[in-house]
Amino acid sequence: MTAEVTTPRRRSEKSRVAIVGATRDLLLERGFDKLSIEAVAARAGVGKQTIYRWWPSRHALVADVILEDADRILRPIVTTDDVTADVCRWTVTLATALTTSRGHAMLRILTIAGVEHPDTQARLQAGFNTPLRDTVTARLIAAGWTGEAARDASDAIVGGVVYAILSEGRSFQTGRAESIARTVLSGVSAR
Repeated sequence: MTAEVTTPRRRSEKSRVAIVGATRDLLLERGFDKLSIEAVAARAGVGKQTIYRWWPSRHALVADVILEDADRILRPIVTTDDVTADVCRWTVTLATALTTSRGHAMLRILTIAGVEHPDTQARLQAGFNTPLRDTVTARLIAAGWTGEAARDASDAIVGGVVYAILSEGRSFQTGRAESIARTVLSGVSAR
């Protein structure tokens, strides 16, 4: 007698797209605190078990959805011969993206999900926070800054803008992002 070998069920791309879309829509409508797997399943037209088969928790699902959208915010710095202008322009673009309705919702959700669940925090750190800082750090190092000075300036710029947006919400004036970047760059020694 031969035992039947069954292959594990694969993700249905149609179901995955429906779940991701439903999660994204519900996050924007209700926020992270009011998002439930039941609501996502109902909106996506799938069973809760389908969601839990692919994502072990609501936090993991949210992290994947947010990271899928992160490329809209994670942009390289356009390089010219003026490093300060390059970083300031990039910082204003970042602030503009994070003060849109969708960008600001994403930032708030990232913060909440990361605080509540350590595994999610690590994934969001690797997929969102670190690339933001690395972008600025790489541009400064390319301009001749030491690694330590570049990392310090990057932390201050990205942290200063993100903290201000979290504190002030969508009323944050994006021109302040340039001011923050200029202040940090002029105050941190390049070498």
